[in-house]
Amino acid sequence: MDFILDGFIQALILLINHDSETYSCIFVTLQASTISMLFSLLIGLPCGFLLGYSRFPGHKTIRTFVNTLLALPTVFIGLMVYAFLTRHGPLGEWGLLFSISGIAIGQTILALPIVIALTASAIESVDPDLKLTLISLGANRRQLALTTLQEVRWAIIAAVMTAYGRVMTEVGISMMIGGNIKWHTRTITTAIALETNQGNFAKGIALGLVLLFIALLANYSVVFFNHASKLHGKS
Repeated sequence: MDFILDGFIQALILLINHDSETYSCIFVTLQASTISMLFSLLIGLPCGFLLGYSRFPGHKTIRTFVNTLLALPTVFIGLMVYAFLTRHGPLGEWGLLFSISGIAIGQTILALPIVIALTASAIESVDPDLKLTLISLGANRRQLALTTLQEVRWAIIAAVMTAYGRVMTEVGISMMIGGNIKWHTRTITTAIALETNQGNFAKGIALGLVLLFIALLANYSVVFFNHASKLHGKS
């Protein structure tokens, strides 16, 4: 138990003293996850809204496909993205392999089904009587869509935070696409795996504490917004 306690003490010292290598991993992680979430939201929110709000030929098939993608292993995503970005792949000339941008591409693919599926579920949960009431009051399509979004805004925010938590804690994509290059593409999760294997327990714990704190914030946000959504539904 002594080496575990000592590891926590040294971890806090590293964080307090702003250890450059530790904070480099943190900044890379935040940079890659921020880029991936921006693209996931730009693509996923409109697609999720369309999937939940409209009915069209092939709707059930697409919904089943999106739900299936929720269970995609991160190592499989990393493998497929690696195949595209490698020098012999169709996107090899872009030079995105072993870069933060490459990691962001893989994480976008990971987060996108989460944003789409949870947004669609939120839209589908809206009371059908609301639409009929708005139509009877003379609302047009734009007003119907905006009112629907207003009703499920908390659930959509919870979906976003769920996707963010998933992206922040993944390791397979970051390891395979980023290559775990020191000062360049080493993220919190890949650094934890490396430092632990090398016996650097303190640095692994320091990064683990940061990751735990970020995951805690994401999960707390999900609980908060879900609670807010339920309170709004009762009001």
